[in-house]
Amino acid sequence: MFNKAIYETALTGEVADRLFSNIHAQGAPDSSFLATMRVLLRKRLPQDKTARLTVRPLHMSRENIENSSLSANMNAVIPDGAKYAVDSEHNVFIVYNNHSPDAGEKMLDIIRANAGTGKRYMSGYTRREDLRIFYARKLNVLFYTDDPGRNTVIFADRLELKHFHALQMMIPKYLPRLFADAPLTATETALLKSTGNNSPAEYEALVAGFSKDLDIRAEIIRSRLAGFENVFERARLDEIRNEIGRYQGDYDNTLSVLRELSQKIQTCQYTLAGLECSISKQSEDSELMEYFMCNKNLDLVRVTGSMMEFIAHGYADIYDVDAFEQYVGNHTGYMYSGIGSIVTKPQMEKLYRAIFGEGRYRLRICAAYTADMRTGLKAFKNYAYPPESKTHLPNPHIQNFGCIGTYAGRFQEYMQKKDYVGAIDQAVVSARNLNFYDSAAIGAFAKDLFHTTFKCIEKADGTLLTPREAINELERGDMECHDPLF
Repeated sequence: MFNKAIYETALTGEVADRLFSNIHAQGAPDSSFLATMRVLLRKRLPQDKTARLTVRPLHMSRENIENSSLSANMNAVIPDGAKYAVDSEHNVFIVYNNHSPDAGEKMLDIIRANAGTGKRYMSGYTRREDLRIFYARKLNVLFYTDDPGRNTVIFADRLELKHFHALQMMIPKYLPRLFADAPLTATETALLKSTGNNSPAEYEALVAGFSKDLDIRAEIIRSRLAGFENVFERARLDEIRNEIGRYQGDYDNTLSVLRELSQKIQTCQYTLAGLECSISKQSEDSELMEYFMCNKNLDLVRVTGSMMEFIAHGYADIYDVDAFEQYVGNHTGYMYSGIGSIVTKPQMEKLYRAIFGEGRYRLRICAAYTADMRTGLKAFKNYAYPPESKTHLPNPHIQNFGCIGTYAGRFQEYMQKKDYVGAIDQAVVSARNLNFYDSAAIGAFAKDLFHTTFKCIEKADGTLLTPREAINELERGDMECHDPLF
């Protein structure tokens, strides 16, 4: 086993790398192993397959190994390429510990106990005792070959240069799939045996002989002088191709812009024709006018250009009954925040239930909006309502927070369909909505309902009461029910 490093051979230079583009090495201490693989595999490895030597040093002390978990140690030593094998690849992995011999031996003990067929790790690999015994006098090493015979992992406690050269002797055993139907020639056998010699002379001579068979010199000449006579023409060829590419790109971009402009012009022409037709056929009273005239709960305040300001009146009759029942009985919750000492929480609960649970009363409610046919629907916050709205309680979600939720999006959907009545109706619906899940809005609602002096509570006969009057009426009704003369 020679100690001389072989860094350059005719089979591992720049040109040879192109000739053997599917046979590689990574991390090897010299070029000999790669050269040997290229000699042996040049006629055995299909062009659509790859073969690779990967040499991977570890630096793991014995203490570090002993203090780490089994999974941490095994994940550190098993190469990723061995964990995730690919059908088109053939690999030889050499993994060794370069820290100290005792650390390397400890590493091998763990691998021996936990890797291979029937073990927790590398279950698809068979431990090769034949190879271990062959090298036992010179190396402390373990060999594992996968079942398809495409990959072999070699674990060594250390790796000196002479050991690296000696390991080449069994390359056919590491890649049995490639040698199954192609036995070694006498010259190839001689090359493998020469890796165990004390001198590299025979090995280098045999590699040189193989390179002559491949006519590496001719390939070097072809590679370096290919196209030398027409370098200028090739450079100009590339320039012209680049110019054509730029011109074609400019042409395509200009054509795309022209198509887009043509489509925009056509779309505007269609829209213009529709608007002209709509304006010419407009009647005295449009559908939107009739909607405002017929809907007594809508007060149109002002109209400016495409914007109108209006107030929607109605009853608080859109709410989640389950949400109401969930929170109305919680006297420490937000439905009772801001209530003074004049009215008790049980009394307030009676009023809530009379309005939202029993239907004995109805709560009048209102909200103010701007509807712009261009920018959308918006709600007024802290709106100063006119006298005609004084029998309605401002919707707390809108009056205090100016929020209308999803109704703004629905307004835009109706506007896009030119359904102006449907768009305005979204405001009417949002004014009647109470969200009992919204603690901030319902907290403000409870406070406003308790303190308001508006006659916003409507009885079945149309009589209007303030919230205090409604509570008093409910209390009187309870007293009459408990009167023994009743």
